[in-house]
Amino acid sequence: MNIEKHLILIDDEDKTESISHCAYENGKWQINFGKDKTYFYHYSKVKCFKEPDLRYPTTTDVYYNDQPLSGIEKILVFEQHIRICFASGYKKIYKSQEIRFEESCLNNPNASKRFEYLKQLAEIVSISSDENSSFLSNQYKKISKVNSNSVLAKYLNPTILNSQLNGYLPIFPFGFNLSQKDATEKALANPISVIEGPPGTGKTQTILNIIANAIINEKTVAIVSNNNAATANVLEKLEKYGVDFIAAYLGKNENKKEFFANQAKIYPDMSSWVINEQDYDIIRKSIETSGKQLEDMLKIKNTNAILKQELAALKVEKEYFDKYYNEASKSILAYKSLYKHSSNIVMNLWLEYQLMMETCTDITLIYKLKNLFRYGIISFSFYKNSNEEMIAFFQKLYYDLKEKELNEQIKRLTERLENYQFDVAIKKYSEESMKLFKATLVKRFSKNKERETFTADALWKNIDSFNREYPIILSTTHSLRSCISPDYLFDYVIMDEASQVDIVAGSLALSCARNAVIVGDLKQLPNVVSNSISKESNRIFEKYQLNKAYHYADNSMLSSITGLFNDVPRSLLKEHYRCHPQIIGFCNQKFYNNELIILTEDDGRKNPLVAYKTVKGNHARGNYNQRQIDVILQEVLPYQTDNDPKQTVGVISPYRLQTDKVKESIGTRNIEVDTIHKYQGREKDVVILTTVVNEINSFVDNPNLINVAVSRAVDKLVVIISEGEKKAGSNIGDLVRYIEYNNFEIINSSIYSVFDLLYHDYSDRLLALMKKKKNVSHYESENLMYIVIEKVLNLPEFNYLDCVLHQPLKMLIRNSEKLDPSEYSFTMNVLTHTDFLIFNKSDKSPVLAVEVDGYEFHANNPKQLERDKLKDTILKKYDIPILRIKTNESGEEAKLYDKLIQSLKAKEQSLDS
Repeated sequence: MNIEKHLILIDDEDKTESISHCAYENGKWQINFGKDKTYFYHYSKVKCFKEPDLRYPTTTDVYYNDQPLSGIEKILVFEQHIRICFASGYKKIYKSQEIRFEESCLNNPNASKRFEYLKQLAEIVSISSDENSSFLSNQYKKISKVNSNSVLAKYLNPTILNSQLNGYLPIFPFGFNLSQKDATEKALANPISVIEGPPGTGKTQTILNIIANAIINEKTVAIVSNNNAATANVLEKLEKYGVDFIAAYLGKNENKKEFFANQAKIYPDMSSWVINEQDYDIIRKSIETSGKQLEDMLKIKNTNAILKQELAALKVEKEYFDKYYNEASKSILAYKSLYKHSSNIVMNLWLEYQLMMETCTDITLIYKLKNLFRYGIISFSFYKNSNEEMIAFFQKLYYDLKEKELNEQIKRLTERLENYQFDVAIKKYSEESMKLFKATLVKRFSKNKERETFTADALWKNIDSFNREYPIILSTTHSLRSCISPDYLFDYVIMDEASQVDIVAGSLALSCARNAVIVGDLKQLPNVVSNSISKESNRIFEKYQLNKAYHYADNSMLSSITGLFNDVPRSLLKEHYRCHPQIIGFCNQKFYNNELIILTEDDGRKNPLVAYKTVKGNHARGNYNQRQIDVILQEVLPYQTDNDPKQTVGVISPYRLQTDKVKESIGTRNIEVDTIHKYQGREKDVVILTTVVNEINSFVDNPNLINVAVSRAVDKLVVIISEGEKKAGSNIGDLVRYIEYNNFEIINSSIYSVFDLLYHDYSDRLLALMKKKKNVSHYESENLMYIVIEKVLNLPEFNYLDCVLHQPLKMLIRNSEKLDPSEYSFTMNVLTHTDFLIFNKSDKSPVLAVEVDGYEFHANNPKQLERDKLKDTILKKYDIPILRIKTNESGEEAKLYDKLIQSLKAKEQSLDS
């Protein structure tokens, strides 16, 4: 009988093909086999089914006991029985409870449309296989269905991502910190998670911990990257701990051939890894307890590191302040107090005095008595100082006390960590976690003495057995799908350096797993898209009209995922372990909003940042600059490196031609020269950056490029620029300003740098006080204006600017030669201040003064109008732009934005002239 229309089971055995006739008559089954006589069967012996439901293998994945079946030609569903016909000619009957169907997500029209878009993109993206044809395009042509449980299905049809918490408490055999712990837990609990890993924050360590916990839970993991070095780094770390035998390094054909040719036929000696159940439970409970204690101590360690960052910044600013103080102040009478004063109390004294002097001309007895009873100040002779001297004293004392307090806090926390023996405790925790991980491997792999070996066809014929032996697969992103059978799904795919993975190659990897961990950094270099491909991909994108997160030229896999899924769990790895604090400090301030916690130490290393500026002139010839090469050979290498054979030195540039010319000039020296793009993910003790160009352009000044370039240097960064590159608002310009500020090279004859830390603390206290004094109209208007300023400065184009309140003109104007007597008198009055001062965070240089003019207070007050005019004149003489906002007008946000743009352009032109 026709097996596509009938299923006849006799004693539960399929006899359909051998039966020519089947009928149920008189309470019995009458069955003919060919032309033979009729056989009679009791009704309970025979089951007969007709007209099955059809399932299509082109749109349906089939799983037998949760393992994928491949090579299927037909699927026939006869009620509780399923006949599957394979392309090989083999046919088998399964019970419905043994089979699970997964419909392809491409049955959804929206998902299908997006997949067709990716398929068209694959035809133009130039990754070639060994046969020199379009590898990606061929991969996409082989895909007729996309498993609805795969991450690609979620990517093609974005929905809310639901957590899948399983109550399992992860362990960290490779060590951990707070943000790595958070990232690992989110990765194990969510179908898609994102780990943003700035330079030197331990991405690989986090990946290893995710792998370990997945393996403990009997899951399979694929680690992919466009960069072979990234996956090789994971394998290298597994080798270091002796657990690399569970990983297969596949990907391109060359790697596959090498792996299958050199398979180990025996397991490593795991006898020392054996732990009995009782000891296993003891260790597990021990690390649960110690893990909670370590988490508390890690918080202390991070707090200590943040305090050290604050202290380092304070010391630099204090040195600048001391210069100002020594230049601007005479001998000042100090006060004596019955109580010990903190920097907070001194700040309160300053603020209260400042506000009192704005309304009173003389110090009252009531004020002196209040200070006596509240602050214990017993020396009334202190009040003989002038206003300027009083405030300067409070400021000086604030710096001194703040530095002392920070040192004491750091000392206390350091002692607490030492008493706890933090380094010993974290090492013990990691070692005990590793024991549990290895004990799990013993249970899994010590059953057989000899190890099963495989041929390359096992990847599509026997992938389940292969993955039992090798639960970790390492591959390039675009090759992963060619490493497994079409219907197979890993439990996890971990995509490293995802900011350099394009959405076409990345989607192939996402089609191979149920869960994905996307690891990368949006602040580092993205995948490079050529102009021709960008133009062609734009045409395809416009044709399909999709969400901008699918735009090929504008997105990496990382930015696409974060753009598509607003609810995707994201973890920022904050703790930094690589660079000198001042080196990574620039990246932290400029690109990471000061979110990084710098755990490296200064160790007394001097001038970790150095800038060389070649004399102004047209030294660049196309994409190379011989003058900068001469500086490297004649000025940098002889003096800025230690000539220590252990010290690694690298020269980097945005341009390939420049690196080629440098290589020719350096000769056989042990110095690695390459482009910044090629250096991503690498590091050197000393890095020399040659920018090449005479004038900054968008390619050289790209923020991601500068971030990568700076963060390659561990101990020292030497930057070589042309004189014309210190452009206002540019990333390179800000880097040079940062270097000059931290090396105390900012010697400006006209103005001081803004005292950032001092006036931020002051501004915070003043704002809090303003909010309480709602009855004073100008306080309310300044509060509202501060909100506007914060909003504008949060725009990406102004992320290098900051703002403080009430910066005195006296603390801005350094050289008074430009002032006439009345201007000088006005400026030197410490009560004369800007309402707001916007400044560049890199070198604390003023950018724009903002004044809020209350209508009643200014328009009907001739004296105030005269003071406003005087202030405007003084600021103009020192090239500090000013914006006046009237409270009876509107459009403050637009006015501030336009004035900032105008001021920055004017500053840029003045630097160029």
